[in-house]
Amino acid sequence: MPKSEAKVDGLLFSQRISRNLLDSGLHNIILAKSLDTPSMLDSLRKTLKNMTDIPSHLIIWPVDHPFVQSNTVQILVEYAMQNPDCIIKPEYRGRRGHPIIIPSDLDIHNPVYETLREVLRHSGVGTMIVAVEDQGILQNINTKDDLDRFLESGEIHG
Repeated sequence: MPKSEAKVDGLLFSQRISRNLLDSGLHNIILAKSLDTPSMLDSLRKTLKNMTDIPSHLIIWPVDHPFVQSNTVQILVEYAMQNPDCIIKPEYRGRRGHPIIIPSDLDIHNPVYETLREVLRHSGVGTMIVAVEDQGILQNINTKDDLDRFLESGEIHG
């Protein structure tokens, strides 16, 4: 099944993510879902193209990372507000994960870039790595086995 249709505790992954964003105090939530696009960058481009009021920052949160804690999101948002011209990336025990926060004025629509990674690499803005105690930032749930392993680990939080 598509990851966007996967559920845990009766909630779709996107519903868990939305709930955690709301719990973090964020209310301007746009889900880029059901888009027929080949990449994360293309999904982002298509979503932004259809928006009239673009916020100062964008949280890039892949649907296959549904176990990030809401307090981690709060920490990342605080760092983004204190460092508005930086890309904010979480790190758990030396490994970087998702979600990331980027300034919305990056050159996302430049057709020379094929991936979001290229946009970030050539953005000219700094990157701030934020250490968090949240294993969920690393948990890329691609298969039922991935989900079962994570559920068995007992590391689930909000």
